[in-house]
Amino acid sequence: MTTKALISLLTVTLGFAAAGAIIAALTVTLGFAAAGAHPTSTQAHGGVSGATQKPAVLAAASAETESSDRVNVKAIAARLEFLDNAPVLSGHPLLIEFWATWCPPCRASIAHLNEVDKQYHDRGLQIVGITGEERTVVERFRARTPMHYAVALDTGHAVANEFQVQSIPRAWLLDKEGKVVWSGHPMELDDQTIDRALPTHPAT
Repeated sequence: MTTKALISLLTVTLGFAAAGAIIAALTVTLGFAAAGAHPTSTQAHGGVSGATQKPAVLAAASAETESSDRVNVKAIAARLEFLDNAPVLSGHPLLIEFWATWCPPCRASIAHLNEVDKQYHDRGLQIVGITGEERTVVERFRARTPMHYAVALDTGHAVANEFQVQSIPRAWLLDKEGKVVWSGHPMELDDQTIDRALPTHPAT
């Protein structure tokens, strides 16, 4: 049985919520390529989510310096195609999430990210959901599923490859200097962690 058929069977038999939970567990356990419905250029190579790996887009610097943990935000923004007006990412705390419309755990994370955006946008946090899908597919999805944060297309999965994404959903939280504060499943991101990335005073 193909993975796509398995997802359909689980959804019909158990309902969306239960099927999503099972697929999420499979994704974490088996990796993106083994559990995902669509193969991409960011397939796993025998591992799981790559939580201990650093993105390849980290700015070149000595491993002994703090800046070695900083992401080149301008380089990321230059590679993305935003569905709406491109937000200003440089100089802002940033939450990047890799997702797809066909991924049940990704869809389940949207409400949480909408709430994070509502709570922290005025304090300067920018959220970008990044997918390698076609514009028409994502626009149809957004027409029926509100996403209050920025959504961008990653043509050829260039940015996902740079971040060595092996499973989705997968998120990185950066402070305004581009330093990596946290990475993991977006549903595991809590208020205390977000506060560490935010400036003391609200954005103006």
